[in-house]
Amino acid sequence: MLHITICDDEKPQADYIRTLVSTWARAESLAVEIRDFNSAEAFLFAYEDDKNVDILLLDIQMGGETGMDLARRLRGENYSGQIIFVTGYPDFAAEGYDVGALHYLMKPIKEEKLVETLNIAVSKLRQASRALIFPKPRGTVKVTADEIIWVEMLSRLCILNLTTGIEEIRMSIREMEMMLGEGFFKCHRSYIVNMKYVRRVTKIAMVLEDKRELPLARGLYDAANQAFIKYH
Repeated sequence: MLHITICDDEKPQADYIRTLVSTWARAESLAVEIRDFNSAEAFLFAYEDDKNVDILLLDIQMGGETGMDLARRLRGENYSGQIIFVTGYPDFAAEGYDVGALHYLMKPIKEEKLVETLNIAVSKLRQASRALIFPKPRGTVKVTADEIIWVEMLSRLCILNLTTGIEEIRMSIREMEMMLGEGFFKCHRSYIVNMKYVRRVTKIAMVLEDKRELPLARGLYDAANQAFIKYH
C-alpha cells in the first residue's frame, strides 16, 4: 500500500490532484491510500497519530504555515518520504534543495508531468527500502541502499560511508558497484556515490549535501550529469 497525502488549501485543486493520482495508480496497478488536508496545521494534527506518508504533494502558498515551513519541520523530524511541491510561483526552487524536494509542479498541473514525477518518487522509495547484505569476517551486516552516502576503496577494503557511521567491507570496487546497482554512480575508480545525496556536478567533482566533494574522473562529466538529471 502506497500512502499519498495532498496538502492544498484550494479544494478544487486538491480534488483535481486526487483524481489524477487515482488515475495514475490504476494505470500502474498500485494500491494507494490518498488523504488530503487544507492546511499545514491540519496535516500536522493528523501526522502526530499517523506518520505513514510515502509521498507528500504539498502546496507552498497556504494560509497559516506555508508548505515550505511544513517541509522544513518534517525534515527536521527525519521524515524520509518524497516531497513534491505544487505551486503557482516559480521562485522557490533554491529553497527546495534545502528540504530535499523531489520536484516542483507548476499550477495548473499537467497530467503527464505529475505521472512522470510520481513514477520517479516510487522508484526512489523502492531504492530506499532495498536491503543489502554484506559479508563480514564474523558474519554479515545489513544496510539499506538509502543509508549509503558513498563508497571509497582503500587498501582492498570498500569503506561504506553511511548516514549512521562507517562499515568496512572486503570486496572489490567492481563487486560493490554490481551489488549496489540502480541509484548509484561510479564517479572515479575508487568512489561510488549514492545519487540521492548529490546536489551538484562540476567538471571535477560530485558535490554532496554537506558540501563535501568526491572526485569525478576525466571523461565522466556527461554521464554524471545524465545520472544527476535522472535521479533529481
